[in-house]
Amino acid sequence: MKARSLICFISLVLISGIFAQQNIDNQAAAVTEVLNKYAAAVQNKNLSEVEKYVVASEAFSMFEGSHINWGWVDYRDNHLGPELKEFKEIQYSFSDVKTRVSGDMAYATFKSHIVVKMESREVEGESLATAILMKTADGWKIQHMHTSRIPPKKPDEKK
Repeated sequence: MKARSLICFISLVLISGIFAQQNIDNQAAAVTEVLNKYAAAVQNKNLSEVEKYVVASEAFSMFEGSHINWGWVDYRDNHLGPELKEFKEIQYSFSDVKTRVSGDMAYATFKSHIVVKMESREVEGESLATAILMKTADGWKIQHMHTSRIPPKKPDEKK
């Protein structure tokens, strides 16, 4: 009888561990989806769509190179909005997304790639990025993002 109880207990622990891992995997996939939808909204130059994927309050922060924005309104009105108006075309995407979830918080590291065409020039660049997301009643939202530009390779380094 004790052996049977022990086997049942171990089975329950293993099964609950499998379900817990599946939930973490599902949450990680949801975080990645939010990041990709954010990038798509930026690429579409749609600020109201971008806002759906961020903590749209003073709790939001963005560190991009030497730019620091505190709060969604600051970032939207003084950084992202003016940039998107200046861009005639934009391609913006994330790759190599690695996500970690712990309860109602998650972080992701990834690379971003951008190509923008402006009136007088075209710019292309890559960055390393980290995003911190919070799980809200409306799903995962980006609360903080930090990007650091990867310097372009010199012609003799491109091999």
